[in-house]
Amino acid sequence: MTGRIHSLFPVPIYVKEIDREFTKKELKFIKDQEKHCMANEGNRNTSDYYILKRKELKNIRKFIEQSCQEYLDNVISPANDIKFYITESWLNYTREDQYHHVHSHPNSIMSGVLYIDSDKDSIKFTTPHGYKRLKPQVKNFNVWNSDTWNFPVNTGQLIMFPSETIHQVDRKKGKNVRTSLAFNTFYRGVIGEGPGLTELVLK
Repeated sequence: MTGRIHSLFPVPIYVKEIDREFTKKELKFIKDQEKHCMANEGNRNTSDYYILKRKELKNIRKFIEQSCQEYLDNVISPANDIKFYITESWLNYTREDQYHHVHSHPNSIMSGVLYIDSDKDSIKFTTPHGYKRLKPQVKNFNVWNSDTWNFPVNTGQLIMFPSETIHQVDRKKGKNVRTSLAFNTFYRGVIGEGPGLTELVLK
């Protein structure tokens, strides 16, 4: 009889489709923002770090906020009445042979990326436990023996994950401009409890 493998303390990667085409107005606004960019390590992002406050993206913001609530309800499942709110949001533009450097998102609880234009791309997640005392050569990679894992991404797909999760995007191939909208979140409300001396009020 073969033994069973259980995943203990897995990292939740939440994937959702927007289930509609981006409008011409949204796409024009997003394309125009590339003129207002600053250099990032490997690619470029908008200098406006609150891009989801722009009226042209109000319906995209509504979709993201609904998705944040789903993540909160299904992954964190808080006992208290707390909410996520979007702290910062920005657009990324990656052209051929550019990349998105290895990073995580400090000062945030959950982060996400909505893909506006993606062509056979993927986001690569890296385990925080990179050091291994002994490292045998691997015959078949799986979620237990891998240091990195690629998630294929498509246009219109939203991926959300704990902000401390290390991730990157490899050098881009193809002529399209890979375009994504990224955001960070934080709690609003009361977390913890008074009797346990853990209460924290976040307004």
